[in-house]
Amino acid sequence: MKYGWKLIIAPLWVLCVAGAALVAFFAFGWYSWIAFALAGGIGLAVGIPAGVWTTRKLRRDDPHWRAGHPVTDNR
Repeated sequence: MKYGWKLIIAPLWVLCVAGAALVAFFAFGWYSWIAFALAGGIGLAVGIPAGVWTTRKLRRDDPHWRAGHPVTDNR
C-alpha cells in the first residue's frame, strides 16, 4: 500500500481547506460560481502539499514504521 495514506489524508486536507475558504467567502457575502472555483483552487493549492507533508510526518514519527511497512503484531 504505497499510496494508501496519501489517498486518504490529502483529499481530507483539500476538502477542509476548500470548505473553510468557501465559508469565508459566504461570510463576506460573495455568492457566485467564482467563489466556488476559487475555493476549490485554494483547496488544491494548500491541501495537496499539506496532505503529503502530513503523510510523511506520520510515517517519520511512528515508532513502528520500518522501511515503508508497519510492524505487525504476531501473537
